[in-house]
Parts: sequence; C-alpha cells; structure tokens
Amino acid sequence: MPNIFECEFYLLEMMDCCLIVFHPYRPLVQFCQELGTSLDKKDQHQQDLILQTAWKTINDTLRTDICLLYPPYLVALACMQVACIILGKDFKQWFAELSVDIDKCVEVVKLILNLYDMWKTFDEKKEIPALLAKIPKPKSSPR
Repeated sequence: MPNIFECEFYLLEMMDCCLIVFHPYRPLVQFCQELGTSLDKKDQHQQDLILQTAWKTINDTLRTDICLLYPPYLVALACMQVACIILGKDFKQWFAELSVDIDKCVEVVKLILNLYDMWKTFDEKKEIPALLAKIPKPKSSPR
C-alpha cells in the first residue's frame, strides 16, 4: 500500500497538480467583528452565538463541494445568514449594506439548506445497502 501512495504523489507531481483551498473561517471572524461594531455592548452574547452557529455551519459545508465552488467570503456570509435564521436574529440591514452579490449568497444559502434537508430525509439503513450493491466487486485472480 505505501508504494501506491508514493506512486500517486509522483503522478500528482508530474501532472503539476496543485489544489489550495482557502477556508471561510477567517472571513467569518472578520464579518462577526464588523457585525459586533454595529451592535451594542450588551449584544456581545448575540455576536458570539452567531459566530458559533455559523462556525458549525461552515463545518457542515466542508462535507460538500461548496468551499470549492464559491469564494470563502461568500461561504462565510451565507453561513452567517443561516446562523441568523436559526437563531431568529434580524440583521437584514447589515447584510444589505454589504457590497456583495446577494444573489450568489442566496445561492450558497440554498445549497446549505438543501444539505440539511437531505440529511433530514436520508435513511441510512435503506440507502447504504443500495449504494454498496452498486460498487463493483473485485475479481479474484487465479492462483
């Protein structure tokens, strides 16, 4: 098995393959800090709750290809929107003042909500055997 990994690394190197993924955590913290400056000091707890919930949402998005398809700041904003929806907070004015493409942000929010909807309806006991049946079986070589 180690030889296969070594060969894969050589192959990737020969193909000049480079994949760098920037995570949305840093923009999320920056956006939460900006949101915190627009809040009162007594609302610091709200800012912390939004940050925690959005952080968990980002963790969930890493199970999808969202972080590969959209820039990190857009994923962070979408996760903040989802966090505000979950917590019942209304920061529409703050989001409206941002100079970002709201349509793209809504697109990412829809993908996140689709992920959660799929998780709700996914029946592991029913789906996994069907998926395993589709995997080709290894052919045994004559000895």
